[in-house]
Amino acid sequence: MEPLQKNINSSYNYLNIKFESVKGSNFFHKMRTILILIKKEFLQIFRNPVLWKLVTLLPLAELLVFPFAADMEIKYLNVAVVDYDQSSLTRDLTNTLAATKYFRLVNNVPSQQFGELAMKKNKVDIMIEIPPNFEVNVYRQQQPTIGITANAVNSMKAAIGVAYLQQFLGDYFKQSLQNNSQSVAANKAELTVSRWFNNKMDYKKAFVPGILAVLVSMIGAMLSTLNIVREKEIGTIEQINITPITKTQFFIGKMFPFWVIGMLEFFIGIWIMIFVFGIHIQGSLSALMLITAIFLLAMLGLGFMVSIFAENQVQSMFVMIFFFIVFILLSGLFTPLESMPQWAQIMNLVNPIAHFIVILKSIILKGSSLVDMRFYLLGMTIFAIVTNAITIVFYKNRAD
Repeated sequence: MEPLQKNINSSYNYLNIKFESVKGSNFFHKMRTILILIKKEFLQIFRNPVLWKLVTLLPLAELLVFPFAADMEIKYLNVAVVDYDQSSLTRDLTNTLAATKYFRLVNNVPSQQFGELAMKKNKVDIMIEIPPNFEVNVYRQQQPTIGITANAVNSMKAAIGVAYLQQFLGDYFKQSLQNNSQSVAANKAELTVSRWFNNKMDYKKAFVPGILAVLVSMIGAMLSTLNIVREKEIGTIEQINITPITKTQFFIGKMFPFWVIGMLEFFIGIWIMIFVFGIHIQGSLSALMLITAIFLLAMLGLGFMVSIFAENQVQSMFVMIFFFIVFILLSGLFTPLESMPQWAQIMNLVNPIAHFIVILKSIILKGSSLVDMRFYLLGMTIFAIVTNAITIVFYKNRAD
């Protein structure tokens, strides 16, 4: 018999011994039964050397590594400057561009045709075309056009790169006109840009709360599913089905340990977010913990719902991977929810991860209250009630 099955059997032997002293139907005896089940579940989790490491160490390692690896900041864009003017202003522009940390200047691109060829070979990410008489037109208070062509195979890289370049060009010409002895009056209104809640556009502020939501989801859904299906595979779950323990007692006993572990992981993740990434909570920590408690009930309900219909771990993993791919891709972690088509926004009405990410970002970055988040909180609560109700109704237990 493999070690894991021995551990599970020993946990159930402990349960059977304790259960002999818990006969009765009053509230005290029912609560004592649940506490025994909870203790058994904790023993079973930490007797499995793989499971407790997956529950504790792996999520924390991902939270520490992934935000640095998945850097949304684009660096070292290959830029070609096609300069048809060849003036002192455009040469200074080119040299200043080459001195920045975000751009690498690609030489030997004398014309648009050479630039397009280099872009097809992935040697150029962005091409800048400066028209003839550019410097003269600038100092005549005209508005000559600079052409910017981006390699949009990677649309995100192209969009961010063009935004960087536009900001660079705007800052350069503003500074150049101010410092030039032939300074002229600006022929365009000066723009003042304010970025609320993330003034420095730090991608970690937008990304870390989303990663934290995904990790809590994994603990709540993935591991709880595997735990029950594993017992179903080796037959040990039948030992509890022959006892007078009700379905509600059984699922509370199964759910509570993973709920506690998930809450602890979330609290540790908040600590890492504050002290490692420097992201401070603008709203209420107690509101965050309350919402996380409800979200974990929703994800545990999803995990248990899958486990009662799956016959083995392979089936449960494929089903959970399907749910996670859909939920995460539609969650707004990578794409703004408002930019999605109408059918995707309708699907997100039943996506607890999407609701949780919106709530986390709003409370952490904006300081929103529970009243502001009431509709998202309502969606998560309904999902938790439905999934757990389905689990209790369809689970077969001889005591009910």
